[in-house]
Amino acid sequence: MSLRLTLAAAAATLAFAAPAVAQDAAPAAPAQSPAQGPAVTAAPAMSPEETAFEAKGMAFEAETQQMGVELQAVMEDAALDAAAKKARTNAILDRYEPKFEAFAVELETFMRALADRPERAAQKDQILAAATAGPAQVRAVPAQIRASIDQALAAPAAPAAPN
Repeated sequence: MSLRLTLAAAAATLAFAAPAVAQDAAPAAPAQSPAQGPAVTAAPAMSPEETAFEAKGMAFEAETQQMGVELQAVMEDAALDAAAKKARTNAILDRYEPKFEAFAVELETFMRALADRPERAAQKDQILAAATAGPAQVRAVPAQIRASIDQALAAPAAPAAPN
C-alpha cells in the first residue's frame, strides 16, 4: 500500500470516528400540512458532547493531514537516501504517535458514554462494537504508515521517462 493510500485510509478512519456516531439516532418525523408537500426528515441535533467531540475529531484530522504533508515532503526529497528518509519519517511518526493514542482513548471514552445514554439503547451494541473497533483502527495508523514507508523505500526506483 502506498503512503498516500495509507494516509487516505487514516483520514477515512477519522471520518468514521466522530460524525457517523452523531447520525445513529433515529430522525424525528417533522410535522406536515398537506400544502407543504412531501415530508423532509431532519437529522437530530447533536448534543453539546457530540459537538465538542466532533470538533476534537476535526482538530485531530487536521493534525494528521499536517503529518501527511511532513511525511510526503521527506519521501519526495531526492537529496535523501533511503536510510535518511526512514530515520526522518520515523522521527515524524514518533512525534505524532502519542496523539493517535490520546485520540483513540478519547474516542473510546466518548463512544462508551454515548452507548450508555437511554436514547441510544437501540444502538448500544453497535456503538460498543465501534468503541472497540474505531480506537483500534486509530492506534493502527502509525504502524500502517511505517509499513507503507518501508515498502516504498524497498521498491526499486522508477526509471526516468524518455523525453
